[in-house]
Amino acid sequence: MIAADGQAIGEVAALRIETDAWRVESLQIKLRKEVADQFGAARGIFHAGTLELPVGMVQSVGDAIVLSVAAPELRKLLPNG
Repeated sequence: MIAADGQAIGEVAALRIETDAWRVESLQIKLRKEVADQFGAARGIFHAGTLELPVGMVQSVGDAIVLSVAAPELRKLLPNG
């Protein structure tokens, strides 16, 4: 997953699907270690930092998912952000 500013932020770990319409609502992103540290995301030895990302922030999907927002803006999505 790549933010609009070109920073690789992580990979998709799970999808949240609205089952009545079978529509993807959000993506759970497993943040790269350095990005989790930069954002101050909670993580542990056996638990990577994660971020719940609304699909409205996805600009395009191909070999990589490209977001329509820069990495620093994603920090606002964290519970303590």
